[in-house]
Amino acid sequence: MRIAIVSAHYAPFAGGVESHVEEIAKRLAERGQTVEVLTHHDSPGLADTEVRDGVLVRRHQVPVPSQHFALSPGLWATLRRERHRYDVIHAHGYHSAAPLAAAMAGASPMVFTPHYHGTGHSPLRKAIHVPYRAAGAAIAARSRHIICVSRAEADLFLTHFPSARPRLTVIPNGVDLGRITGAQPFPDAGPVVVTGGRLQSYKQIDRIVEAMALTAPDLRLVVTGDGPERGALEALAEERGLRERVRFIGRVETDLLYRWYASAEVFCSMSSNEAMPVTVLELLAAGARVVASDIPAHRDIRDRTAGAISLVPLDAEPAVLAAALELALKESPASAQQIPTWEEVTTQTLDVYRSVASAAAAT
Repeated sequence: MRIAIVSAHYAPFAGGVESHVEEIAKRLAERGQTVEVLTHHDSPGLADTEVRDGVLVRRHQVPVPSQHFALSPGLWATLRRERHRYDVIHAHGYHSAAPLAAAMAGASPMVFTPHYHGTGHSPLRKAIHVPYRAAGAAIAARSRHIICVSRAEADLFLTHFPSARPRLTVIPNGVDLGRITGAQPFPDAGPVVVTGGRLQSYKQIDRIVEAMALTAPDLRLVVTGDGPERGALEALAEERGLRERVRFIGRVETDLLYRWYASAEVFCSMSSNEAMPVTVLELLAAGARVVASDIPAHRDIRDRTAGAISLVPLDAEPAVLAAALELALKESPASAQQIPTWEEVTTQTLDVYRSVASAAAAT
């Protein structure tokens, strides 16, 4: 098949949607599919065109750089010009302009994975979501199939776009199980809590830092990833006297990241909005106990993994979260047996592509 995947960003840009797209794209290429990623580009150091893991990546310049609202006339023009050149076009990320560009360009046949949160993560983005819902309805209407990554995401999406129900499938995120379980922990790590990802306010990592001040003094926190909140979080750790107990490692190579996952006694996520967080799945696969905010996406994972996650209120006080972390340290490690792999996810996604392409060819 000839497959185009449309995403606002792609590797080496790091994020949940970007990881999802990269994992599926490279596995599709490994299976002999012709895969192109059409994406935005606002980094001078990146090539406009390159091949990564057998995937042709075509980046289009963004006149005005923006993390969330990047618009590229070149991306729209490419989709408009080449919209019938592919067997299927798969657009990702409701919370970006990329799927709207695909829909407006008449991309067909189109599959849509929204990675839907239902709202924005700042007052401005929340306000924009209200009028943007009409655009979201147009994207959903022009999509032959919609893939959600969790039942919780599907339920939320259908609340706002109920007409999509007959065309919607749930295919969960996955993990690279062999690579994760093969990672070696650091021998001198000691008791470690890991958190992180894209360091934005909705991740509520400040709550975890506050809770660490109330835990045993030998327990350390490792914060992975980077983002706009990093400076404030580092200042908070300093203010709470946690300079020696909280370590910010930033973005690191995947193999090193997985070593930290293997070293983790507990993973903590206090995020307020998720579709299906890959990092939680990866830490479960690594054997960590997980303490997470009580939101639908985390409940969905808890149900899929037979209760492997301990949930706490989204607005839990530091003492409550600290107690949950210390209790998790005493529990048995998680089992990876019920965690989906990216190979399984790719197989299911390819089945959707074939069905959509066959239906399109018949009309």
